[in-house]
Amino acid sequence: MEALQQWFKDNGGYLHPSTELSRDDEFGTLLRATEILDEGTPIITGPHSLSLSALNAMVDDTYPVFKENADAFTVEALGFFYLMAQWIDREKSFWKPYLDTLPIPEEGFGTPNFFDDDDLRWIEGTDLHLVYVKRKEIWEQYWREGVIVLERHGVDSKPYTW
Repeated sequence: MEALQQWFKDNGGYLHPSTELSRDDEFGTLLRATEILDEGTPIITGPHSLSLSALNAMVDDTYPVFKENADAFTVEALGFFYLMAQWIDREKSFWKPYLDTLPIPEEGFGTPNFFDDDDLRWIEGTDLHLVYVKRKEIWEQYWREGVIVLERHGVDSKPYTW
C-alpha cells in the first residue's frame, strides 16, 4: 500500500494527511481515516492521468493497436482490453503500484463469472442470475471482437484469455 500511496502522490494525487491506504481480508484495499475529519474536508483528489481507462488507451503510444483502432471497440471493451494489456505488462506498467493491489485472476473473484456450478445454482431464478447471464454474453462478445482486432494488427492475443 505504501508503494501505491507514494506513486499516487508522486503523480499529482492528494491524500489527506489523516488518511491511509490499507488492505484487509474482509474489505480488500481501502482508504481509511486515522482520525475524525470535519464534514466537507477534502480527502482524496487525483488527476485524470492516474485513472486507468479507455481514455488512456486512446493516447498511449505504447499500445498503438488501441489508439489506432479505438473505434473498433466499445468504450467498455477498450477499457477492458487496455487493463488486460497493463496487467500482462504489469512489471513495466505505469500503473504497476495500482495493479499490485488487485486480486490476481488465478485466484478468481467473488463475482458470478467465477462461481462454480454449485454456486450458480444458488442464484438461479433471481434477478442477479438473469443479469449475470446477459452481462456474460455481452462481455464474451466484447472479448471475441477485441481478439479479432488484436490479431488483425499482429498482436499476440494468447495472453488475452477469457
